[in-house]
Amino acid sequence: MILRIRSGQQTDVAACVDILRDWAAETPWMAELDERQSMQRFWSDIFRTDLAWIAEMGNRIVGFCTRNDDNIGALYVVAEARSTGIGKRLLDMAKADREENLHALRFYKREGLVEIGREIESESNLMNIEHRWTRPS
Repeated sequence: MILRIRSGQQTDVAACVDILRDWAAETPWMAELDERQSMQRFWSDIFRTDLAWIAEMGNRIVGFCTRNDDNIGALYVVAEARSTGIGKRLLDMAKADREENLHALRFYKREGLVEIGREIESESNLMNIEHRWTRPS
């Protein structure tokens, strides 16, 4: 199955919280987490303020990464997909993003374009960022 890395959206929060909760449940030293709804509110705010990337295989989210400025806030991958390079790919996206043209990103956002996906070309190592424009309702 093909792995796709894309920008995180609010609709991804519940699946990401489930990944985090599963990780915590299998980690003996991890303290008990808040209730799911509370965590979803918290991560919804993070996805609103920070940059987020989602790893998908088919229609399933298998990992996510968040970054605020130069700080990685989260990097989690489902148990069965660990040690497959997904975490590295997510981290590579977070690192590569720091080198983008911030003026261009502000321009796209101001003009109503929404980022819907990114990938690093294997041949050139350049990042392709796909934007979509939709008419305001």
